[in-house]
Amino acid sequence: MKSLPFLRASLALRQVRKHLPKLRGQSSPEIDMADVRTRALELADDVDDRNAVAAQPVLFGYVDAHIADWLANMKTHHDTVQAELDLLSVRVTEVRAFYQIHHDDQQNVLDDLEAAVSHALERLSDPDAPFYDPEPRNKRRGRDS
Repeated sequence: MKSLPFLRASLALRQVRKHLPKLRGQSSPEIDMADVRTRALELADDVDDRNAVAAQPVLFGYVDAHIADWLANMKTHHDTVQAELDLLSVRVTEVRAFYQIHHDDQQNVLDDLEAAVSHALERLSDPDAPFYDPEPRNKRRGRDS
């Protein structure tokens, strides 16, 4: 069944075409500072002159922890998108290789047809040429080319 590989290639390209807009339509990640700001202000309200020096590392640590969590989430998101793009790239590369093989096969068929036509024209134009009927490529045995 010769059309089955073409059907698979077409389905693979359809899946890529369907999935790319989903990846492209994702919004850029933004850090949510509203929760951090309200919590930091709550912590700052508890600060007075006696514990100001001790409160500074706590506030900085809270903000740094929030930023570190956000960066970790963005790294995970980035890795996920990268993996999905790699999978799509593999599918496109496979389809491209399949079509290249098919193109090369069709080029070989065209080369055989061109040789047959050239030979026929040569036989018609030169009646003194010896009769030679070339063997088609698909009937040859033991020779590669």
